[in-house]
Amino acid sequence: MRTMSVLFLLLLLIAAIADAAGIGSMGGNASVSNNSGDAPVMVGGPCEYDLYNGTATICSVMQTSESAGQTGVAGGPGYAGYEVRYEFTPAEDLPVWVFDYLNRSGNCSLLLQLCNSWYPGPEFLEKYNITEGAVFNATLRAIRAGTCTPVLIELDGVDRCDYFESGSPRTS
Repeated sequence: MRTMSVLFLLLLLIAAIADAAGIGSMGGNASVSNNSGDAPVMVGGPCEYDLYNGTATICSVMQTSESAGQTGVAGGPGYAGYEVRYEFTPAEDLPVWVFDYLNRSGNCSLLLQLCNSWYPGPEFLEKYNITEGAVFNATLRAIRAGTCTPVLIELDGVDRCDYFESGSPRTS
């Protein structure tokens, strides 16, 4: 019994030392603006991003079987969503790997979803004037350091964490 107690204490000591040294740690979080003035959205990390300005053009807004199917998902938004596809056009040169990342599936392959991966609903689309052909100023964030999402694109004036349509409280 005494050996087990000593072993347990030794494991606790090793865990405390590893935590203090950052060994085995999941790391902190990179923050990304959510365009609302509220606290930043946490993405994972710690990470650093380079910022690139550009525009996002909405190519298509359509209901698909997958987007409409979120109605029946337990804990889901409770409404049928829309698949919104867009393309990002940079206002400045991008690193080759970012350009390749954006173009690996062709034009209009980027998918606009809410922060929690729900598809936006009709009221969200109306609130933020998301229609085919609409153009938004946008910011592309390309990872410089860390293990977070490699490329993030935020459309100016569109709060992807706005869950008003589902009646769910805002999560940030």
